[in-house]
Amino acid sequence: MPGVSLPEHRYSRTEATRLLCAGVYLDAGFRRRVIEELVDHRERPVAPPNGVDVLPVLSHALRAVGQEVRTARLLLAVWAGFLLSDVLMCWDSLSDRWGVDADVGSADVLTALLQGDDRLTGGMPLPWSLLYALVALGLWLAHRAGGKGAVARAAGLPDPVAKAADGAGSLLTWAATGFALFYWYWYLSCLLAGEAQTPYPALFPLALTLVAWAHQSAQRRSLCRWLSRWTFADARQPDLPGGPLFEDLRDDIRREQEAFLTLYDDDSPFVGLGDRGTPWSFAMELRERPRPDGALPHQNTGPLTAHAALAMIEPQLTGLRESAARTGKDRLRDLEIDRIVYLPGGVARDEELEIGGAAAPVTRSTGHRGGLPVHDPAQVAAHLREAVDEGGEGRRVFLRVRVGAWHEQIVVTVLVRVHTQGRMLVLEVEPYVLGPVRKDFRAVDTFVDRLPETWPRAALRALRHAPAVGVGTGIAALGTLRGTRFTGWSDREPIPDVPRASLRALAATRQLTVFQRMDATRYVKTVQERIVGGVREALKAHGYRTEEFEQHVYQLSGGSVFIGAMSGGAVATGSNGRATHTHQGTAPGNAAAPQGGA
Repeated sequence: MPGVSLPEHRYSRTEATRLLCAGVYLDAGFRRRVIEELVDHRERPVAPPNGVDVLPVLSHALRAVGQEVRTARLLLAVWAGFLLSDVLMCWDSLSDRWGVDADVGSADVLTALLQGDDRLTGGMPLPWSLLYALVALGLWLAHRAGGKGAVARAAGLPDPVAKAADGAGSLLTWAATGFALFYWYWYLSCLLAGEAQTPYPALFPLALTLVAWAHQSAQRRSLCRWLSRWTFADARQPDLPGGPLFEDLRDDIRREQEAFLTLYDDDSPFVGLGDRGTPWSFAMELRERPRPDGALPHQNTGPLTAHAALAMIEPQLTGLRESAARTGKDRLRDLEIDRIVYLPGGVARDEELEIGGAAAPVTRSTGHRGGLPVHDPAQVAAHLREAVDEGGEGRRVFLRVRVGAWHEQIVVTVLVRVHTQGRMLVLEVEPYVLGPVRKDFRAVDTFVDRLPETWPRAALRALRHAPAVGVGTGIAALGTLRGTRFTGWSDREPIPDVPRASLRALAATRQLTVFQRMDATRYVKTVQERIVGGVREALKAHGYRTEEFEQHVYQLSGGSVFIGAMSGGAVATGSNGRATHTHQGTAPGNAAAPQGGA
């Protein structure tokens, strides 16, 4: 069956997409989470793309799972042969010892295996297969324990917790390594001393090593072919598996990633945007500026609406982007500006809806052929048109400003909403910062640069890592098979849901470097300044006074408040703030500095 080809998206070739594709080969847990979110829970729409196209990530995850399952089957066959050889050798040993006419049962063989047979194992307490299994399990535990501290730091836990996890991981690593080396030395000593009656105790570990070697080689070929920094820009990524399930899934995800609309849950509306910054807002009464000729201030422009205010902010941001593109290499040259609708959940991703008016913005379709899926471009355009000025509590339109900096490692998003009802102007600004992709995912370039390996080096690596790789692959395959990967084939009607997780956010850390944090702060402040400029121009263009607006402009920086004009009085901020006023003839327009912690 031919595969399902992947459409191109504006984020299909970003660095974040490449690193997440590589991450599904490097982390089995992340790989399972990708499949769980995109395949197992087909009732959930995907979160808005934040610099990542999730379709190639899913394609690589499914491909890695296929390799994993094939490898697990081979490993299971080898281990079954290993254990069966022990059983047969024990059975033969008991038959020779008890006589040809003796009735040797399976219970006798099992007892002999567990108690140890000197003639079979050379004095070892366990048969060869179980002893080698202890070696493999110990090495796998040592490998897993070694990364606990790094995982804790990547999760953004406090330093004491991360250090404790690192110390516990190191202790467990030493203990597991010592355990594995003890039994490995015992195993090799008996094998080299000629205690084995047949060569199978050496052949089966060699077979396990070859299977693990083939598995690792296949992963390395995939990374080099599709996901290296040199090939990713031009390589055609692998297709999704064939069949109607993945065809429908591809179409749904493509439509949702291209739509400027997302469904949300009340508890977590802004899924995938990262850490929330300091929000700020202000409210002011719209006071008309009198004109000498007595005409209405907005006779030619009309009253100030939310749509009109956003339309005045957008050119300010567009000018910022064009200026940055002309004058340097600042990431503001790639500033993204669009409007996005946040719609309450409760609608299935493929449910057809009828576009209604402002009073009834959307109604469920009852067989109407003109109905459209909620993420259809016509539906999205209708929501953008109808909801921008309604000021509703559920359906909301935001101006979304996005900067993908440091090769999409730092994502700054600023959401802007304007209200103009009741002769009031209310501006709401919500900034978010999403951290870089996990460090172990970013290390894929260092790993790929060392490839291809020489045969001796690859053979030594396979011998050293094969026991741990075999156990890890088997456990990961069991976790995959235990999941509900093919629930899309079920006739059960899924309950409509909302995006619960963003793959980009799942692969992100909260550890920003000093320069990254400086840049994120600069982007937020620059965008906020342009937003203020756009609102100021909107007030002037529609004939409203701007004096009160100038006095209500808050530039939040470490808790301080800048006031454009003030004559007399005092200002204090912070829980311990304290302000006093003494008449010293302070000139109007000076900043009133806060006293006390902000």
